[in-house]
Amino acid sequence: MSAIKAMPLSQPLPSFKMGFVTSLCTSTIFTMLLTGFSMVFAPLSHATLTIEKAQKIAVESDLGITQTLNRSQSSRAEAASQSQLPDPVLLVGAQNLPTDTFKFDQEPMTQFKVGIRQMFPQGDTLSLKELKLNAQASSFESLAKTRYLTVTRTARSLWLEVLYWERATNIIEQDELLFEQLLEVTHSLYSVGSVQQKDVLRAELERSRLREKIIKAKRQSEIQRAQLSRWIGHVATDSIWPEQFPKMQPPSKMVNPLESPKGQRYSSENRQRLFQQLKTHPMLLSLQRQVDVAESDIRISKQQYQPAWGVELNYGYRDGVNNDGSDRSDFVSAMVNVSMPLFTNSRQDKSVQSAVFRKEAQQNAYQDKLTEMVGEVQTITSRLAQVEEQIALFDEQILDKARLQAESSLNAYQADATDFAEVMRAFISEQRDRLDYERLVVTRLQLISDLQFYYSTETPALALGSFESLTGEAK
Repeated sequence: MSAIKAMPLSQPLPSFKMGFVTSLCTSTIFTMLLTGFSMVFAPLSHATLTIEKAQKIAVESDLGITQTLNRSQSSRAEAASQSQLPDPVLLVGAQNLPTDTFKFDQEPMTQFKVGIRQMFPQGDTLSLKELKLNAQASSFESLAKTRYLTVTRTARSLWLEVLYWERATNIIEQDELLFEQLLEVTHSLYSVGSVQQKDVLRAELERSRLREKIIKAKRQSEIQRAQLSRWIGHVATDSIWPEQFPKMQPPSKMVNPLESPKGQRYSSENRQRLFQQLKTHPMLLSLQRQVDVAESDIRISKQQYQPAWGVELNYGYRDGVNNDGSDRSDFVSAMVNVSMPLFTNSRQDKSVQSAVFRKEAQQNAYQDKLTEMVGEVQTITSRLAQVEEQIALFDEQILDKARLQAESSLNAYQADATDFAEVMRAFISEQRDRLDYERLVVTRLQLISDLQFYYSTETPALALGSFESLTGEAK
């Protein structure tokens, strides 16, 4: 190639050298196109971060799960506390003590009094409070599982985004080498007067544009790594990504409306099946426990119509003697205290009414979230089917035809049947198709991850200090 550049412009390019240029250009371009999907991300000294490892680190590092589990344990401990009777009250004092002498043996009614009092809450208040707090604890446990699923989905999505931009950077960098070869060939042809200067300028311009694309792709990769580092720390910036896409399949038990006839895809039957499957989701189980909490509040409020009561037992010690010289007898007294809820219009009735409204609000929240989740699953399922159709179209037709079009444009240019701009358009279009294909594959995996969030049949049992079992592999 350097020998060709050294030839003076006045001399024609020998036929054997012209064939050499053509052969070099063609072999270089299509060798690089065939290897366009090979990945070389980073030095081998860095550890490879798989999607399963990223998910595991994210779950183990998330304090939100621990926080929610602590709240659950707090509610269970409080439930055990609230189910017990109030502490008895000890009464100690002097009664009817004369103020002129302060002597215990002066007056017959003077006594040193010791007693105990025990109060009993209204109706079944204690057991109902225990039931309420245990339901609250169960709600927090379901929230912890929801948090686990949320962290898993977020970590997977960000990991896949980094993978896309790493692969996109690699594709563009390989195309930059290709355009370097095209530019070299164009310079050679221009040096012998076979092409015009505009072809050289166009090749240089496209090479500069490719470098600008590489800068953008690397910046996007760094942005996604930074976002992922919020969940897994410095591992996101220090690791390399694997060369292959992870294998992820949609949940086997999901209701796929696209498998039904077109007119019945979103029928009430399919929708009802989705309702039944999603009712076991931790997010909905948490809301259902909140409904149970509100129901306990209603029952506790109704206990206010019943009287609270208590018992009191006193012993009174008397000193001194009676007028006849006999010892004064000690006193023993027992009492029962009963509250009288006679005026219920302004207190008990309103309390019950307030609890009823809270329960209705929780029921509405449950139904609204269930309907929202059904709609989201249907939307994700529909998008996934469309993406898979697009991927199949790229695999069967678009990628091959784009490659053939680029080859045909180059052959036509060599035969002086088209201009260099058409060759550039063909190769740029082929590059765009490859990037679109990579994006579709990543989008498909992200949609599958979203479906796995809703079909959480493999959610682990969470417990404080037992995060070693949270592998969270994408099955």
